[in-house]
Amino acid sequence: MRQEFYRAFEEKYRGSRELIKSRQRVYLPFVEPLRSIYSDAKAIDLGCGRGEWLELLKESGFDAQGIDLDDGMLAACRALGLNVATADAVTALKALPDQSQVVVSGFHIAEHIEFSDLQTLVQEALRVLKPAGLLILETPNPENIVVGTTNFYLDPTHHRPIPSQLLSFLPEYYGFSKVKVIGLQEDKGLLGKSWLSLRDVLAGVSPDYAVVAQKSASASLLLGTDKVFAQAQGLTLDSLAEKFDRQMSQTAAQARQANERINQADLRAGEAETRAQELAVVINSIYASRSWKITEPLRKVNHIFHTKIKQSLRRAAVRIKLLVLKSPILTRSVKAMLHRSPWLRSIATKLRGAESISYSARTFDDLVSIKVMDAMSRSISDADTFESVIFLQVPHAR
Repeated sequence: MRQEFYRAFEEKYRGSRELIKSRQRVYLPFVEPLRSIYSDAKAIDLGCGRGEWLELLKESGFDAQGIDLDDGMLAACRALGLNVATADAVTALKALPDQSQVVVSGFHIAEHIEFSDLQTLVQEALRVLKPAGLLILETPNPENIVVGTTNFYLDPTHHRPIPSQLLSFLPEYYGFSKVKVIGLQEDKGLLGKSWLSLRDVLAGVSPDYAVVAQKSASASLLLGTDKVFAQAQGLTLDSLAEKFDRQMSQTAAQARQANERINQADLRAGEAETRAQELAVVINSIYASRSWKITEPLRKVNHIFHTKIKQSLRRAAVRIKLLVLKSPILTRSVKAMLHRSPWLRSIATKLRGAESISYSARTFDDLVSIKVMDAMSRSISDADTFESVIFLQVPHAR
């Protein structure tokens, strides 16, 4: 494969140099305690590529060297003043003296080499590391379903995905004292989401992972990295699937409750329909009864009274009221009747809801005129009877 093609491919799918460098800062808490232990802190990065990790090591005070087969990548490193060499990773590692390095790293190299070479790499790393020295191997995470089934195979130089259980077993088997698997590049907010989608489960697991292994040493030398080794990092398929299962269980429970409410509503609707049918039977029996048929003329008379006669009375009452207004003699007669008959005054008061107020003859005519005009302005329906029109809101006389 032409090197120019692969460099363009990595630039597109691996990410920019700035992005990769920011991601690799996650390893600094592992390596920085070693810088305070060893004044001669040498490190080697296998498959260094564009040199992001080499630059971070240099900034942290390490004497770091990079190894790669791609001269185009190494040219970019040399332009930055980084110490690099064109060589095969395993061959370069074998050439190093025993206990000469503090850090041996390989970012996305494990999936590019044969498994036998990977075994050799781990064994040689253990040999060249100083006590408490670190081996760091980063690779795509096949536990992420999208990575393991699709994204991994974008790179034509990849051999096969390596499960974290296998890669972490290698340093354990060959004698490293501490081995840790850390998840990388996941969406930090996934576990805090109120609702996980199925895609969150399939693609939300940490896309990459790293195995960080530490060579055995005295307790005082290992103490500096104990805290960072104890920290949990990354998202696993188990954690996301467990949250998703809880969501599904809650959803199923809510569906059952909703279904129960629907069943209860159906039951109540059925009971209401039964009562309505029973009531319809009773009503039909009433309509079919002899008493209903016998009283039919009375109902018709009542209807006529409430519609025809009552309307006629109202119209007659209005005409009489207008006649009274036009005739001073009739007005005085009504006034005299109200004076002589407390009973008529009480009826008029009750019919119009009037309050008992003091009355003077001097204002009676004005009061009658005002109340009559007020009655005329209201709907005829207010005058339900002849008396309610004639006996306006007239106060009690003293």
